[in-house]
Amino acid sequence: MMQYVIWEERKDIEVFFPSNGYLNILYNGPICELSYSIDRELLSKKEAQNIIQHVKENQKLHILGRRGENKAIIIFISESSLSNIFPHNEPPVTHILDNSRLSLLKSRVLEIHFTEHISKNIRIQSLLLDALALQLEMLNARNESTIHTVLLEKIVQAQQLIEKDLTKSYTISELAKAVGTNEQYLKKYFKQHLGKTIMHYALEAKMLYAKKLIMSGDFRIADVARMTGFKHATHFSMSFKKFFGVLPTSLRYALIFFQGTSIELAEFELLSLFL
Repeated sequence: MMQYVIWEERKDIEVFFPSNGYLNILYNGPICELSYSIDRELLSKKEAQNIIQHVKENQKLHILGRRGENKAIIIFISESSLSNIFPHNEPPVTHILDNSRLSLLKSRVLEIHFTEHISKNIRIQSLLLDALALQLEMLNARNESTIHTVLLEKIVQAQQLIEKDLTKSYTISELAKAVGTNEQYLKKYFKQHLGKTIMHYALEAKMLYAKKLIMSGDFRIADVARMTGFKHATHFSMSFKKFFGVLPTSLRYALIFFQGTSIELAEFELLSLFL
């Protein structure tokens, strides 16, 4: 599944890859930039990071020696071994931050490598598999975090679209297309983020706005219906009653009846139930 060599900082190293696969460089030492080349392309490892990089058959890895005592574990994993595991949306060169567990695995590999344990190769392979699994878990967590961030932006965009013009009644398909995401993702994460479905959120926004318009006393019920995206006042009245438990005309009569009286909104809603 994997092959490895140890690079010591004072020595040059050249490695030819036997097939398409992934290069994994685990650098062990103080924060430092490591320059290397694949064929003639010069690349570098960023500070406090390790590398997973897609490589092709017969490409050559070259790392120049320099002063220092640091080491790196150079690992090659065949493409077939990770075909269903490695994230397909990862860039050609992926940098992975160090953590205490990964550092411990690297130190343990190097410690065993420079001994004469009869089973050292098996132990090292096991440790390297652990290191690979850990890196893939870190990548997956990072990708999920990125996905959630992007989806949250889409949800906020959808929310803003709904609230921007309440005369419109978007379908889920139209909203998903407008914000550039998948319908299923939008439905799932909209409800997860806001605690209600898209349709319920849109209806709630319309109803709350309608109640505000009615209680202003400046608009007819037919006007309020039109301003909240209803073609017919009757349909609006039915939806309003289903949502609030009271007809919009009852709320209007309560407003007229108590006009000039100092009364709170909650009291208006309570009184309107009896009209």
